[in-house]
Amino acid sequence: MPNPRSARRTPALLLAAVVASTCALLATMLSTPAQASNAASGAVAVTASKKVAKQHSREFRARHALARAQKAFSPATPAAERPDATLALRNLWLLRDSLSGADRAAADKLAARPSKPAVVGDANILVHYDPLELSPTGYTVDQALASLTYVADTYAASGYRRPKTDGTKGGDGRIDIYLDSLEPGLYGYCTTDQKKLKKPGHYDVWAYCVLDNDYAGFPSHTPLQNLQVTAAHEYYHATQFAYDIADDGWFLEATATWAEDELFDDVNDNVQYLRDSPITHPSKPIDKFGGVFHYGVWNFFRYLSELYPAETGTMPGLLLKMWQEADSSKGPRKDKYSTEAIDKALKKVGKVRLGEMFASYSVATRLSHVAFNEGVEQNYPVKQLAGSVTLAPKKKKKFKAKLDHLTSSTFQFVPSGTKKLKLRFDMAPKSTGARAVVVSYNTDGSISVKNVKVNARGKASKKFVFGGTVAAIEVTLVNSSTRYRDCFKRSTPYSCSGRAIDDNLRAMVRAQAS
Repeated sequence: MPNPRSARRTPALLLAAVVASTCALLATMLSTPAQASNAASGAVAVTASKKVAKQHSREFRARHALARAQKAFSPATPAAERPDATLALRNLWLLRDSLSGADRAAADKLAARPSKPAVVGDANILVHYDPLELSPTGYTVDQALASLTYVADTYAASGYRRPKTDGTKGGDGRIDIYLDSLEPGLYGYCTTDQKKLKKPGHYDVWAYCVLDNDYAGFPSHTPLQNLQVTAAHEYYHATQFAYDIADDGWFLEATATWAEDELFDDVNDNVQYLRDSPITHPSKPIDKFGGVFHYGVWNFFRYLSELYPAETGTMPGLLLKMWQEADSSKGPRKDKYSTEAIDKALKKVGKVRLGEMFASYSVATRLSHVAFNEGVEQNYPVKQLAGSVTLAPKKKKKFKAKLDHLTSSTFQFVPSGTKKLKLRFDMAPKSTGARAVVVSYNTDGSISVKNVKVNARGKASKKFVFGGTVAAIEVTLVNSSTRYRDCFKRSTPYSCSGRAIDDNLRAMVRAQAS
């Protein structure tokens, strides 16, 4: 985007340009080594540019996807380092055509369906298993089918598409679920063996899933409970694939993890992921895929669905609306990627926007035992302050941060013999998603929340009661931007695989007590 301030060149700028040109000419005339140095720098720049281009080429990404999928299934991979198998196979499937012949054969072997001698099913599901592999201390095949039937029927009754038929693969057109011995740390996965898209740009595909056959050695919950939440999670992936297998990884995983607790509320397996989540790491963009952080982002969707709980069937309809907006079966023109779909669904359901809701969530994570229905029961972690200060009359304090997109920082001011607090905000321009929220903690235990409207330049000034009935004031500075460039042209961990436009932006609050 051109900078309008550089469109017209003032006489002073023209003079500076002349001086710079003259100096450059003198440097060229007087210093041959400098000429060589510039040539070397240029060569380094070209080499670096070629390296970046190579890393974003389909061939490079395809080989990386194969290596990651192999790591996900390797017995040598420690459980804590095992990549997400569903997304590893998804990425490999999307890039399969850019692999060499030998690598393509290796990819097909990873994605091959297990072979099992026995089946049991209902009208929509066919479970494949080996009776000799089922542990007497695990779960029964009847329990597996009952859990999967409950999951599948709940999603369908709540408005979601059933997974697409795979013709006669696995025996008939029902979705195939395989019970198999998986490597430690791997609960289950879903993938597709559909050879090609129905139409270019239409990423709605069939799926099959594999679940661990006994959940022995898992650190918490019973085998049946682990089966239940895994069935909810992985079958939600199969459902997602009927809309768009190619959507952003963080969106696929965070919403599937959200679904676990909607169907099996008493298990609470997804609470483990709050240790690495936007609550505990507010400086990580919530749309970042990597590690286990994307699982922890389920909490953001729980916040939204608790704010807008209206149900379709027995589940909050907001998430269904998001996936309907992300539906690729209607073609590329109507297919929205993650943050676009979330924003559109929020606008339709709540007449609010994603940026506004992210700012609200950034405050709620400081109040996790109050803002979430299960916050106290499950002992949710609490967002840590980025800074705190006690201010006496006439004392000043400045807090500043550098914020990437979809991140926040919270600062606290505590009164000491004061009455008023003047806050001045110096943020990035409003167009970059700059926001600020002020929370007053009152001595009676109540709180009051004020959204501060910054002007186009990111400036604002407000006064607040600071003392007496006010025990503390907290300021949350927010970068709610969802603007990206080079969408679908690169390989980044963010929305649309794009580069965030509004990262590393200034955010500052100056406080003066009186």
